[in-house]
Formats: sequence, structure tokens, C-alpha cells
Amino acid sequence: MNPVGVVRNDCTDPAQAMQMQDAESVILVDEAFADALHMIDSCEYLDVVFHFHLPETGGRTKTGTETGAGSESRTEPETGAEGRWRRTTRSGEVRGVFASRAPVRPNPIGITTVRLVGRDGNRLRVTGLDAVDGTPVLDIKSCNTSHLDDTPCGASNHIHTSLLKSNPRLAIQRYIMAGDTEKLLIMAAQFHGHYCPGLAMGVMAAVHAMQELDRDNADPDSVTDDAKPAETGGEKASGPASDGLEDLLAIVETNNCFADGVQLVTGCSFGNNSLIFEDLGKTAFTLTRRDGNGVRVISRHESPAYVREAFPEFDRHYQRVVRDQVRDDAAVAAFRKSGAERSFGTLNLDFDRMFDVQRVRVDVPDYAPSHESGVCAKCGDSVMATRMVDGGDVSTRDTDASTRGPDTPARNPDASTRGPDTPATTAENRKLCLKCAGKPYSVLDGHGIRILDG
Repeated sequence: MNPVGVVRNDCTDPAQAMQMQDAESVILVDEAFADALHMIDSCEYLDVVFHFHLPETGGRTKTGTETGAGSESRTEPETGAEGRWRRTTRSGEVRGVFASRAPVRPNPIGITTVRLVGRDGNRLRVTGLDAVDGTPVLDIKSCNTSHLDDTPCGASNHIHTSLLKSNPRLAIQRYIMAGDTEKLLIMAAQFHGHYCPGLAMGVMAAVHAMQELDRDNADPDSVTDDAKPAETGGEKASGPASDGLEDLLAIVETNNCFADGVQLVTGCSFGNNSLIFEDLGKTAFTLTRRDGNGVRVISRHESPAYVREAFPEFDRHYQRVVRDQVRDDAAVAAFRKSGAERSFGTLNLDFDRMFDVQRVRVDVPDYAPSHESGVCAKCGDSVMATRMVDGGDVSTRDTDASTRGPDTPARNPDASTRGPDTPATTAENRKLCLKCAGKPYSVLDGHGIRILDG
């Protein structure tokens, strides 16, 4: 095949090609194909087909999305060997290369969909291209997704949705690898509710820990796909697999904004039993796999003054809205604006002046157990069995019938109406939830962990 053009950009290292996607590249089309560019300005997106042209050991080639896994990656097994064309993705899945974007393929051909920014003669300015400078371009085509459109206006985002169904953290992994803390901060603020320096610090600390842990534990026998590979030799990486199955754990030492940034980036949360809270009041967290080798990132005691010095206005608005509880519209608007400015600005501060990084050994807990549920004999709520106590001689009659609406079922239906799988709620079951039993129970709120007297 004869190239029709060549890629021109500032990227010469394949390990950094992924980071070029947000930058602008130029496709310099050969003069012989100038006529083929007629009306290309009408295309918002283009499919670029290119050649993995750089030589590598074992007869492999690399360019574009090939990364620093490089010579440390597994070479292709002998013909006919089991798993020859399978690769382990960063999300932990094993896929055939035809079901992935792994750069090591039967033929050294890559394809990427790019956005056309502009055309200057035979120079096409594009974004989204993950190919290094000098990559031969084999073909350029207008992007056709009409068969995926499910509305007259073509508003379907089916391609993106299908990728996220396979790996819901795909975009997050790409941003971690690219070191794009700004996009990660935006995503974190979507559930945190606002921008603040603490959230930004959580994002910064978590990205650093994910990259550190990935470098230390990079599997030399793995070649990744869509999420892009981990990189060795000090290059940025996308972080260890975080699928919510407790193989990656985050231990936070505070329950403020910092913790939400950690949750978004690491994928560790209370709901998937991968987030551990130690009520120590420290702006710090530890990231570890089950082998107990962890990375702890803690804010330096000088960092608050460093951030305040860089963005002094925020403290005045914080004092007024948060501490003095002045919540008029103007005060809140000024607080949010100042918070956003300091948050995004914090991302650009010197990481080493803000954080210390420590290598630690972690006593990793066992996987979270699965518990049966019961029904409280008093309130009728379904309750985890480990949060129930023996209620003794508790009346299980529906004593509040007079206060129930006509469509509200009785809280303690007669046992004869229960199905075989319905927990007992009548006299044979005297178990109560902690509230109904008047027993103490734990609460986590803005004050930390507290024990409430039932």
C-alpha cells in the first residue's frame, strides 16, 4: 500500500501518543491526492487509517497507541499457540484483538476517528489522533455512523454508550493516563455538587497514586486495549484495574471533599466495599491492591498556605458562606465562582509542594461477607441480619392500622399469607432492627463517626 500522507505533530514517543488526542495534529496529504480533498470541509469527523511503522523487537511494529509496554511486553507466541491473539485489558478483561484496540495486530494497521478542526490547502488540522509524528497515513474517509442513528436528527450516542457498557470507567482511565486532572475534576464535581480546592486535591492525589501503583505492578505479559496500556519506565499510566470487586482498595483518612475526588478517580466507594474510612481527620489516603503494597499520599502541612497564597480571594467567600452561614444568592454565587477558580488553579500547582508520597504496607481486610436479611417484627422493614437483635416478647400485631391509608399494606401480615421465601414477621420471629430495639448504632456524618443512643 502507498501512503497518501503523513502525520505531523510534537509527539515522537509512542508512549505519549495517547496524550496527543487532546492536542492538534496535522495530516499532510500528498499533492498527488489534493483533488481527493474536495468537499472534505463539510465533514466534522474523519476516519484516519495509518500504518504502525516503527520497528520493534520480535518483528513487531509500533506507532500510534503503542506504548511504553514496548520491549517489556510479551512477544507473540508461536503460530497456533493458545491465546496468541488475546490480550488482557486494563479493566482486567481478556479479549481477542478483534474485540479491542490493542496495537499489536495481525496486520500493522491502525484506525482512529478524529475531529476536523480546519483545512489549509492539503494540510488537515485534526484533534483526537493518537499517532506519532511521521506516521504514514494510508487512507482518510468521512465518518459514517448513519446505521447507528435512532432518531431523525441522528442524536444517538450509541457508540459511546456501547463502550461504556463494556467498561464504565473507560473515559476515567483515559484521563488518568493522560494526566487530565481538569476533566476528572469536572466529573468529580458532578456528584460532589460543586468545585472546591479539597475536591481538586483529592483528584490530584488519586491520579498520582493510580499511576504509581500501576507502574509498580505493571504486568509485562499484558497488552491493553481501549483503556490504553500501563506505561513503564517512569511514563504515565492509566491506573490499576478498578472494577468494584474489592481487588483495589482506597483508605481515606477524612470524610470531606478530598474523599470524593479519591472515589471518582479510583472507583473505590462505600457501595462496592472498596472504600475504607479511618476517622483520623487527615487529608490523606492510601491505595493498595490485595497484596498489601500500597501508596499513601498525604497533604503537606505547608500546602494550605501555598494554595491560599496562590488564590487569596476564596478564603473570604468561604468564611462568609460556610463558616458564617450567609447564604443569600449573591454570596453563594461569589463563593461558587471563587471556588471554581481556586479548584482548577490548584490542579496546576506544584504537586511536590502540596503532597508527600509514601510506600506503605497495608493490612488488607478479607472480602466483605454477604449476609442474609430479615424483617423487623415491629416496623416491618427488611434488615441485614447482622443489624438485628432479639426483641423478646414483642407484639407483632399491626398496631398502627388506624393511621394507615387505604392502600398501605399492614406492616406485619399474617404468616399464612406469606410465600415460601418471605421472612417471617409474626410471633415466630422476635427480631428487631437496632432503632426499634432502642440499641445504639453508628452514624457517619459531617462530624465523623458517631454512636447514637437508640
